[in-house]
Amino acid sequence: MSFKKTNEELSYATYYIKLLFILVAVTFIAYYYVNISARNNIWQKTYPVRSQLSIFKINCSNDSPVWLANILKYQARHNNAPSNQIAYIDQQGNLYHCENGYVDQYPLVSDPISSQTRFRYASVTKLWTADAILSLIKDGKLSLDTKLSDIITEIKAPKDPNISEITIRQLLLHRAGFDRYSVFGNDMFGIGKPICPDNLQGLNDITLGFAPNTKTSYSNLGYCLLGEVISRLNADKPYKEVIAQQYQLFDTSLKFVSNAAMPDEVSYNYVETGLTGYADIYTAFDYDGLASAAGLSGNAIDLAQQVRAMAAKPAPNILSVDSKVECDRSQIEECYGYAMIPYQPNEQSATVYFRDGSLLGLSSLAAVYDQGGVVALLSNGTPNNGVEGNNEVKMMIYEHLAAAQ
Repeated sequence: MSFKKTNEELSYATYYIKLLFILVAVTFIAYYYVNISARNNIWQKTYPVRSQLSIFKINCSNDSPVWLANILKYQARHNNAPSNQIAYIDQQGNLYHCENGYVDQYPLVSDPISSQTRFRYASVTKLWTADAILSLIKDGKLSLDTKLSDIITEIKAPKDPNISEITIRQLLLHRAGFDRYSVFGNDMFGIGKPICPDNLQGLNDITLGFAPNTKTSYSNLGYCLLGEVISRLNADKPYKEVIAQQYQLFDTSLKFVSNAAMPDEVSYNYVETGLTGYADIYTAFDYDGLASAAGLSGNAIDLAQQVRAMAAKPAPNILSVDSKVECDRSQIEECYGYAMIPYQPNEQSATVYFRDGSLLGLSSLAAVYDQGGVVALLSNGTPNNGVEGNNEVKMMIYEHLAAAQ
């Protein structure tokens, strides 16, 4: 009897243990199913494994310099970007490229990144806007000192009279008075009242953050206004149409993005860990409104080729800087030219010009060596340490471009 009773007790104990295990498992699954933020935190913790798997999937064109693959490895290991493209055109015009990672977020079961995979260019788009403005200047349709109010006729008796004095030069140089860090923002990313492109009369109702030409403050609004200038000086054709025709985008991978992912587009490594755990990077911004500031997409090869063609144009071009603005070129983020930021550690060293961009879960970079040589880098992530992480990559590219002279 005692033996039978012992077996029954063990059976009951086993049953309750199994039941408890099932309850814990169900609770665990239910918690992470309902709690998106908690699920995202777990996904983040898998990044070291995902990044290592992405590094195993690196492909390069024949005879590519080793440093191209090394930069992709750095991006994957240190800058939250498991998928990347890099393209390099040397001084002789030879093209090299490397890609790593996977198109979708799950490695191994997804297609690998190819040279044709689409990435969003973010603020690197500003190169086309600046180049189109500089072309209008060289064609005699505009000057650097043309007032914005001469073209955007909606500006009439603004509350802040300085708005009537804003010039094309100041918009290119981010010195027009739009302060993205002010309480009003005017930065087009859900900060401040909507103004451009659909409410230009709103320029009459705002106060600038500072008097034009007194300091530099990066501004997406300024580049949206430049996009409107391009449109109006091209018989009011839409900005996107003007750029597509002028730069023959139909013969390239370049397309303007919308508020949805494109079929050939990479998945971006963005994880929302806030209260809701939910964020849609495709609907977070008005990409139609941001067309002239951050609206283009494509691959790294086409980006490098387009930038190389712009840099080869007669001055003023995307490498031109303004002699009226004093700045320290030895600081990598200090000087804004008409389109790019020059970096020159000392007077005897080479100069490399940078233009970078970032949005939720993605970063982009174009670099031009003053003696020839172009690099384009596209990544589906952003570094945890922000500008510092991006600057590390810029320094790596600078050293390799300067060494190639």
